[in-house]
Parts: sequence; C-alpha cells; structure tokens
Amino acid sequence: MKTPIDTCKGKILSYDERTGEVLISVAYPDWYTLMKREYRECLVQMIDSRPLSDKQRKACYALIGEIADFVGEGKDRTKEYMKIKFLAEDFGETADKIFSLSNAPMSLVCAFQRFLVNFILQWDIPTNFPLMQFVDDIPDYIYSCLINRKCCVCGARAELHHVDRVGMGRNRDEIVHEGMEAMPLCREHHDECHRLGQQRFNEKHHFDGGVVLDKTLCRIYGLKKKPGGGKGQ
Repeated sequence: MKTPIDTCKGKILSYDERTGEVLISVAYPDWYTLMKREYRECLVQMIDSRPLSDKQRKACYALIGEIADFVGEGKDRTKEYMKIKFLAEDFGETADKIFSLSNAPMSLVCAFQRFLVNFILQWDIPTNFPLMQFVDDIPDYIYSCLINRKCCVCGARAELHHVDRVGMGRNRDEIVHEGMEAMPLCREHHDECHRLGQQRFNEKHHFDGGVVLDKTLCRIYGLKKKPGGGKGQ
C-alpha cells in the first residue's frame, strides 16, 4: 500500500546564483499514483553526501552506552529507542524512517549526537568521560548546560558565571542581565576561572566564550530582563 508521504530521490542538475533556483531531475516510475493524486508540487529534502566519520559513529555509541548503563537496558535496545525518540521529537517522523549509524547523512548523525548529549544533561545521567569531548556545537552545549544547571566543564551542579563582568559595587538584582554573556560552572571551575582569568580559562578548556542570556535563561536563574520584564518574570 502506498504511504501518504511519498518521497523520491532526485539529482541536482544546476543552480542559478542570481535567482537562487535549483534545477532538479527526479525519476518517478509510479504513473498511476501521479495521476490519481494529481501531483503538481513536491517537497525536496537536501541529503548530506559527506561520508560519516568513525569518530562521529563512535561518539554516538559511547553516549548510547552511558544511557544504556543508566537505565539498565541493552545497548541495541537503547540505541533503537533513542533513534525513534530523536526522530519523533526533532523531526516529527516515525519508526518507518529509522536511520542507520553505518550510513546515515553526516548532518543527521551530528544532530542525533547533540540530542544524546542534551538527553544525558536533562536526565542527570552520569558519564565516565567529559561530555565536551563528544560535542560539535559548543554554544548549543553551553546553552543546554545552562538550562539544566550543569557545569559545562565537568557536568557537576553549576552556578551562573558571567563572562561579561558585572563589576564591583553594582547590584546584581538591579542590572539587566538579558543580553549578557555567561556560562554555567561548578564552584571548583568557577574559582579556577577567576584565578586564571577568562581568556586563559577558555583556552585551557577549549571554549570561545559563553552564550548570551535570553529571557528563558533569565527566568530560570531569576535574573532581571530588559525593561518591561522584571526579575524572574
């Protein structure tokens, strides 16, 4: 039986830089469905053709292994569950679109890897390694650590560290924090950052900086937002 969502693979023939138009050739052998459904338009999904690296594949398996140990399930069962959860939550797809870590597009596996890291942070799953070593989007990782109050260096319980210095004598309850740069650090790494200075700390732990505090983060930490939104609102 033909599925409601009809997809097929095409080939890009040309691209017009002036208009932004892409010319695509698609082979569609099902003439009956084409006529019955009166197809006039189609959606096109660009497929990442870069080869998946062993490093990315091993990173996903390492993260899945930590989740499996925590929940007490086998790795294969956990892997399939996490793939279904990832597709359902991030793409709205179901199990008939399950991908393989052996030949999936690189961009899809990178997104799956970020999903696994965020899942571990959200559910406070202990790991035998720093999560930073399996992160490809560091700002996204720092933001997730801020949301879940986890130290972005070691994963311990964190407090807010302002990369933009608040300054001596300024009342933290009165200044507007939204738009300021911050990162979550445990007490040990917070002290280390103040001892080394921000630049040396960033270099040591491979950070470019923190992330900008938005309304969501200000609400989580009870910080004052821009005019029109008071502290904790």
